[in-house]
Amino acid sequence: MIEIQKGFEGNIIAFHSTKHRKSDSDNEDHSKKVFTGIEKLFEEANLSVETRLIVDQNPEDYIINIAEKENINLIVLGYSGKHGIIKRRLLGSIPTEVMNNVTCDVLIVK
Repeated sequence: MIEIQKGFEGNIIAFHSTKHRKSDSDNEDHSKKVFTGIEKLFEEANLSVETRLIVDQNPEDYIINIAEKENINLIVLGYSGKHGIIKRRLLGSIPTEVMNNVTCDVLIVK
């Protein structure tokens, strides 16, 4: 993201969800550590980043809603690939849900 932001004008919004079904990060202390690391990386690159903690929505719902409301033109999602194909088909993955429901570009990073 840092390299992308360096090449283009725009704002970066980093969010972390405590409602992620497959995440072990179910507390705000963990989220603060995540944000501290992100903020440090951007600060070292002399760039700004906005952070948002999402506690009341599933991450895919938040991303889909915010993409439309804030006219987002690129969404970058991390994906671990640890979930089996059957689970993805039954439950759906966040990247798949987002890709199928937003009009902007989506970049998935493994």
